[in-house]
Amino acid sequence: MKQAMKPTTKAAKKRKTQGVERRAFPYAQVAKMWADSKTIPQIAKAIGRVGEAKDPYHGLRVVLTRMHKGYKDCKGNVVKLPYRINGKTLKLATKAGKKASS
Repeated sequence: MKQAMKPTTKAAKKRKTQGVERRAFPYAQVAKMWADSKTIPQIAKAIGRVGEAKDPYHGLRVVLTRMHKGYKDCKGNVVKLPYRINGKTLKLATKAGKKASS
């Protein structure tokens, strides 16, 4: 025999509909600060994206990684955020990371 479902309360329905409004990420501002040699904590504090976990700058580092691969600027063109290290060092670090994960 099937059990009857409990009727939901107004408070439960209200909780489902409420959510955190998404904020647009300021790609142009981050790219400008990156070009000005600002550090990750400085950029995160300036754009208000400091987390509360063990690693408060994790979210910004993830976005920077994605920006290195390519992002759309205000004109709609795909732009890559330049690395601050030379290419040889980047290749060696990537190789070491792949070797460590396998």
